[in-house]
Amino acid sequence: MMQFHRVAGAHFTGPLYKRDRKQDNRELQMEEIAGSFTPLLIVISLAFLVPLLLTRFERLRLPIVVGEILAGIVIGSSGFGWVTHEDQLLTLLAEFGFVFLMFLAGMEIDFANLNIELPGVARAGGTRTDLPSSQERERRTFGPLSISLMGFILTLSLSAIVGFALLRIGLVSSPWMMALIMSTTSLGVVMPVLKEQELIRGRFGQTILIAALVADFATMILITVVIATISHGLTLDILLISLLFVVFFLLYRLGIVSLNRFDSLRRTLEDLSHTTARIKIRGAFTVMLLFVVLAEVLGAEIILGAFIAGAMLSLLSTREDLEAMHQLEAVGFGFFIPIFFIMVGVNFNLGALIGSTDALILLPFLVLAAFLVKLLPALLFRLQFSWRETFSAGFLLSSRLSLIVAASAIGLNLGIISESVNTMIILVAIVTVTAAPLIFNRIVPHTADTTQRPMVVFGAERIGLQVAEQLLGHHEQVVLVDADESLIARARRRTSEGIEVLHASIDDEEEELAGHLDLAETVVVTLSDTDRNRHVCHVARTRYGIDHIVTLVRETNRLVEFETLNVTVFNPSLDQAALLSLLARNPDIYELLTRTDDNKEVSEVLLHNHDYGDKALRELQLPGDVLILSIRRAGEFIVPRGNTQLEYGDHLTLVGTFDHLHEARALFG
Repeated sequence: MMQFHRVAGAHFTGPLYKRDRKQDNRELQMEEIAGSFTPLLIVISLAFLVPLLLTRFERLRLPIVVGEILAGIVIGSSGFGWVTHEDQLLTLLAEFGFVFLMFLAGMEIDFANLNIELPGVARAGGTRTDLPSSQERERRTFGPLSISLMGFILTLSLSAIVGFALLRIGLVSSPWMMALIMSTTSLGVVMPVLKEQELIRGRFGQTILIAALVADFATMILITVVIATISHGLTLDILLISLLFVVFFLLYRLGIVSLNRFDSLRRTLEDLSHTTARIKIRGAFTVMLLFVVLAEVLGAEIILGAFIAGAMLSLLSTREDLEAMHQLEAVGFGFFIPIFFIMVGVNFNLGALIGSTDALILLPFLVLAAFLVKLLPALLFRLQFSWRETFSAGFLLSSRLSLIVAASAIGLNLGIISESVNTMIILVAIVTVTAAPLIFNRIVPHTADTTQRPMVVFGAERIGLQVAEQLLGHHEQVVLVDADESLIARARRRTSEGIEVLHASIDDEEEELAGHLDLAETVVVTLSDTDRNRHVCHVARTRYGIDHIVTLVRETNRLVEFETLNVTVFNPSLDQAALLSLLARNPDIYELLTRTDDNKEVSEVLLHNHDYGDKALRELQLPGDVLILSIRRAGEFIVPRGNTQLEYGDHLTLVGTFDHLHEARALFG
């Protein structure tokens, strides 16, 4: 693939803006510029029409990006020839779309789910009392991250066999590059499928997600090393690539220090992010291009720089940055990224495939190999999951799209894979990204549909018992858990009949507790030991993927440790005064929050339904007596009025009767 700075230079340098040219030259240049926008119009029109057309063929369930590639084939060199790869404007926009796609892929990484603590994230101070036992260390040997790493190593080994086989028949000159191309996985396909099946929160979904993250990140780094070796030889210059990670950690630490110590900076960023300045969006583009240019200077592939930039912003972002992240996705998937995929189709060389007898014969074998190199390593899932879950995971991880197409384009540009092989790889991507999700949805075991997800409370001491009783009073399904047998015995005597009491530890992975946590939407941690509290929060986030965790923390100097885990913290010494002040000014709130005998309650829901984005409140038909009390958006509280427009990612505070609130949560969620 053409280097970024060369593409930019090719299009924007020259005498375009010099005023000392003759008028006829100016007119000729203007005609050339005007002509260059016609192919762009064709491409953008297709980007608009393809999703509309695919909705007419719902049974095919083709991903939009596959439709974009097919549309590019129709208008490209293998079709009508309306658009060519020589168009410099489209080449630049496609290149930027490619960079933007890798940037957004980096932003999808949740480092908390990788069970990794980076410098600045680890607990500050204190002695660890939650060190795992020998039994726990043995069990962790086959945790999500270890399964993902072992699976990737096996995938790379099997893919290397495919690479050397293609080397023997003369279709590639670098078997290792081919091995990396075959080892890729499409995180952009895996995540939506898991969300659609409501599996992303459980152990199974989290293990698949981490396996996809490991495959994407590892192949990104290794492709950069292989390309540097092929281009410059095995020299010490390859070590310069590590400077990308040095800059990553330096900027990350600088960002953490700046945002934590300078409240005025955080406030300024928040203020400017809602004006025409859109400062967070501008900052994201600046960080992305900084790493892209740095990667270019160091001789690394620009995809690695973009990916690392996205990963850094993922680490620095908070819940208040959710709106900015959605805006970046809107810019990318709304304009730049469709151009990249359509141009992949434009460059599709069907003639090279037809002209190569070997390639035509090998195509079905390459598709089969693409599935086998993922299915065989996925057998490691059997260490933790059933056979159906194991095979369904293998098929879903076989889906490939953006990274395999991009890596193949790089190999083609460097001359280490042939035109016919590049065409085969694009076809492999189309087949796998279409078939793999369909097969996964067909064979994955579906969890029984429950009307209610349990709330799991850790800690059977006085405060834990009270929380469990309050939740039960608000019609929640409650599971109370503690490892202390005496506390559990007392809890069984004192709690109401509707509360399930379990004698278990989160480290034991006891089957009944694991089943509850797989389904749980909320975990409340009330243990008296702060270290143990933190450990439970960490495991609930990383192993079970639970988003909503509420914990009691009595030590004010330990609050930052829990905030880095993105959990909601209640500290008695800091929060009691604020609550008393609130009740003094609003006496009816106390009754609204605490009464359980009138079937009224307050609930918060995160707006995930795109159908309600940009809708005014007066346009909504809320179930029954449900009212929207407040809207929290990007760290700001909004008092709702009739003309207030909802936005995707809003936190809505609702009040109403239990049954109607349940309908509203399903409506918005």
